[in-house]
Amino acid sequence: MAWTVKLQDREITITTAAIDVLKARFVRDEELLSRMSESWWRDIFVHMVAFGIDPTEIIQAVHNVEAGKPNSDVTVTKFRDESLKALWHKHYFTARYLPANIFPARGKNGLNTIVDEILDPVKYPVITPQAIDELAQAVSTLPVKNRSVDGKLTGEWVIFAKHDGKNYYLGLARTIASTGL
Repeated sequence: MAWTVKLQDREITITTAAIDVLKARFVRDEELLSRMSESWWRDIFVHMVAFGIDPTEIIQAVHNVEAGKPNSDVTVTKFRDESLKALWHKHYFTARYLPANIFPARGKNGLNTIVDEILDPVKYPVITPQAIDELAQAVSTLPVKNRSVDGKLTGEWVIFAKHDGKNYYLGLARTIASTGL
């Protein structure tokens, strides 16, 4: 069997054989594997092929859910929207979402302002390793940390349902902080 996923710029065909390869490579626990839907695996395939996301990152989020451990500052959460209340989600974060979490925090001219402030010739007449480190922190680490603390990280969700004390993995979705879900 095969499925075709239409993206903005191309189509991706997913075969049962390709899904079977993913399953064999990334999950050896048969009981856990039995709780992962085919749709879940198709989503992983699309994320891998279309967006370059390593399935290991997604599977690690699942292992963390199973063990009750966090893999980010966002915990396992039940959807609040009435139509989704039977479902849960776990945030996972990949490097693909760094720009989406860094740039909004700075505003239109934020990068220029930060560079001008930190590399001010009065503060650093000579650009030192300390100045470069301060700049790196200000433009990359701090915006992500602040968005995480504020619960506004953009990334991906592992979507699952709980039944009889077990988690059933249904699919993946992009986090959109403003949805209020």
